[in-house]
Amino acid sequence: MTEVLLIAVVVLGLMVRNLLMRVRALETEVLDLRRDETAREPMVAPEHRAGRASARVRLPEGPIKVAPTETIAPPLPEAAVPPPESVPPPRRAPQPARISFESIVGGKLPIWIGGAALVLSAFFLVRYSIESGLLGPAARTSLAGLFGLLLIAGSEVARRLPATRDDPRVGQVLAGAGTASLYAALYVGAALYHLIGTAPAFALMAAVTLAALGLALRHGSPTAIMALIGGFVAPLLAGLGAGGVGPLLVYLALLIAALFGLAIRRGWAWLALAACGGGFAWANLLIAMMPGGALAGVGGFVLLLAVGATLALPGAGASSRRPWLRLVPLVAGFVQLLVLAPALDFSGLSWGLYLLLSAAALWLGWRDSKLAPGAGAALALVLMLLAAALLQPVHGAAAWAAVAITVLFAVPGHVLLRQSALWAMIAVGGTAGPALVSIVFAPSLLAPVVWGALLFALALACAAISWRARTAANPLLRVSPDLVGGAAAAALLAGVAAGEVLPDPWRWPAWLAIGVALAGWSRRAGDAALGRLAMAPALATAAAVVLTSDAARAYVASVLTAAPAPPVADLLALGVLPAGMIAATGWLLTDRIGRALLGWIGLAIGLSLLPAALPAPWHAAGLGLATALVIAARLPLPGAGVAAGVATLAFAWHPLADLLRLVGWSILGDRLPFLLLPPIATILRELTLPAALIAGALAWRRPIAPAWRRRAILAVAAVGIVTLYALAKQPLAIGDAARFTALGMAERVAITQAFLAAAWAMRARQPVLSRALLVVGLARFVWFDLLILDPAFVAQAVGAVPVFNLATLDAAPIAAWLWPWRNDRRGLIALLAAVLVAVAAAVRQAAHGTILTGAVDRTETWLYSAALLGLAIMWLGIGIRDRAADLRVAGLALLTAVTLKVFLIDAAALEGILRILSFMGLGFALIGIGWAYRRLVGSEPAQTSLTSSMTTAGSAPPAGPARG
Repeated sequence: MTEVLLIAVVVLGLMVRNLLMRVRALETEVLDLRRDETAREPMVAPEHRAGRASARVRLPEGPIKVAPTETIAPPLPEAAVPPPESVPPPRRAPQPARISFESIVGGKLPIWIGGAALVLSAFFLVRYSIESGLLGPAARTSLAGLFGLLLIAGSEVARRLPATRDDPRVGQVLAGAGTASLYAALYVGAALYHLIGTAPAFALMAAVTLAALGLALRHGSPTAIMALIGGFVAPLLAGLGAGGVGPLLVYLALLIAALFGLAIRRGWAWLALAACGGGFAWANLLIAMMPGGALAGVGGFVLLLAVGATLALPGAGASSRRPWLRLVPLVAGFVQLLVLAPALDFSGLSWGLYLLLSAAALWLGWRDSKLAPGAGAALALVLMLLAAALLQPVHGAAAWAAVAITVLFAVPGHVLLRQSALWAMIAVGGTAGPALVSIVFAPSLLAPVVWGALLFALALACAAISWRARTAANPLLRVSPDLVGGAAAAALLAGVAAGEVLPDPWRWPAWLAIGVALAGWSRRAGDAALGRLAMAPALATAAAVVLTSDAARAYVASVLTAAPAPPVADLLALGVLPAGMIAATGWLLTDRIGRALLGWIGLAIGLSLLPAALPAPWHAAGLGLATALVIAARLPLPGAGVAAGVATLAFAWHPLADLLRLVGWSILGDRLPFLLLPPIATILRELTLPAALIAGALAWRRPIAPAWRRRAILAVAAVGIVTLYALAKQPLAIGDAARFTALGMAERVAITQAFLAAAWAMRARQPVLSRALLVVGLARFVWFDLLILDPAFVAQAVGAVPVFNLATLDAAPIAAWLWPWRNDRRGLIALLAAVLVAVAAAVRQAAHGTILTGAVDRTETWLYSAALLGLAIMWLGIGIRDRAADLRVAGLALLTAVTLKVFLIDAAALEGILRILSFMGLGFALIGIGWAYRRLVGSEPAQTSLTSSMTTAGSAPPAGPARG
């Protein structure tokens, strides 16, 4: 009891607070009204009369002359100007009352709590009577019904009493409580006490529901809510079986119709949606409870409910604020039928219901554009239903349903194509969707030839959609469902038709032909999105070939491995035709990126033709021929020749790898590189022949950039050098240590001199290549002949003839080859160094003979000193004669080195008078040389090089750069 009093105190406090707030609001409104009346009164300014000062006036003496009077015309009457009307200030519009916690708890909650208390009082009264044994079941049920009737009567009285008619909530609460009491009485009498039979109870509940609907017109939404709940709960009390589904559905249809009528009359969209939800809830309950044979009427009920709710919602006010609400019953009906179809075993009845509802959706979408999305949803859901039906072991009526779906959706879509993009989507989906779903989930429905003909005919229909929308072409990338969607559907249908009719290798060119058609249509219409779509067949073909085609895998294996060449038909279907069609597609496109992408794909396929057709050893040669053709044809694809050349080089990886290994071991000092050399036939076939073909194309055409042309020439020259090196290795065939000792030096000298001779010969026409060959030759000489394979340390035969032997002829010709580069200081230094090495080699060979290994004796030491001294004197003499400062410096440096050698090494071994005489002779010689050098050089201007000295010494005019 304390808790009840506490709640009552809180409620009363809130009510008092609400009353105080209303009083304050009224006071504020009265003050605002008084201020407005004061502002509307005219403001009259008080008159201010100026005070007049008293002054004395003196009249003149003598008679006063009076001027003749003038007649003044009276003033014209002025037009009457109406006084300005006072305009009342605009009144502020009353603000709508905000729903707050206070308004709910203080204003509405007490009344509704009171209504609930009345219902509970009836419940507790009956309970008390049962516990006390005062009333029997019949009396209790009668009293509950009588109490409900009294409450309803009280609601009518409350509407008429002056004290309560201003507050409609009192009547609403009484009517709602009375309706709930009547439902409770019927439930107790029928379900608990079994005083009323099923049919009478059901009839009485229907009557109560109708009465509640009538009361809702008088008392508003609370009674309508009671009628809604009671009306849908009433059939549960009857416990109807399978035989009573028909009457139940009739009752539900009448109930929902009454609720729709009430919703339209009062503008209650929520009531229409709630009634629709109750109907679908009953449909789901029946599907779960009843066997499939008893559910035929449920489908019709769902159909009528979906259409009726869609038509009723606009009258209930749902279309003005939320137009999408009108689609909810329609989509719910489709989903409900989708759930019902398996229970009906996808029979003809289920398909008929679904197609009827789809036809209604199309009709409603045609009448009202706001309902057109319902037709699109119908198409999507019916395709899902078709897929589910075709997955069943027995297809039943699914095949004929696919035909009906196509006709039902495609015909209105084609007719209403120009109205909106949604109808274009329906036209495309209705034309292509059923056939594609059928062939994916049930390909055995028709023979492949029939499938091909049917799909090709549908492709023409979709192409017609795209043709009709050609005026909607846009150069910007914007996808239109009619132009682009129709073309895409036509391409897909044609591709699937080709896959059904054509065998494995020939279906892929057919797909690529579709891409050519799309590219041509894109160029004709001028639509950018069609251009992007035209690349899809090429990509789809590539994916399908990789994943599914055995012939394509065999083709790729013949290109990359030593697998046998495929048949000619496969070469045509997988090589020639795809390359041509992809190239044609790229040529027809206007998009630069698409053209380049398809161009590279076509180039790759075209380059694969020759390796696929030729045996494995000739793959590189075939690619070399293809590269030469690419260069000669001047393809409109930047970098095509370079890419083809790189591909050729990649296919020659085996000999290149062997050559790289040979170079590595040779640099490390291997004496028998011939054993690592690939077969000469392999080098000629896989390196020399492709390089020759590419060189011929480069000589005939000049399509590539100069930078890439220079790189190509260097690459071809490198291959030529490798070929010459391999050919040079063949005659001597040094494969063991004995042959290396006898012939190693001769072979090495010949190869090195060949590099230097080639550099000298090409110095004018190909200066870059000439310098590269010169560097390679000098590097070979320094690394092999002076360091790791020096004949003074590694036994090698150089020949028995003094001066004219391999040791001398290895170094001396280098000076001659370097003569054209004598103007460069680095070239001059290399030239003098080569002369110095040649002199030293001649002395070594004179002292040791053909094998230069062995210790250095005293005679050899003196021979080195004498020969180098003579070389230094010669350099000094030439430098003094030609006034060449560089040569004189070199002579002085060599002379100083020889002097130190003689003083520190050679003279250290002499004794007695010989040591004295040697030092005396050396001293006088050095003094004489120094005197002569100062006498001859000191008074002449020094020249910086041999060329300048020779130019100034002659009488001829200055010449151009020196040539050997």
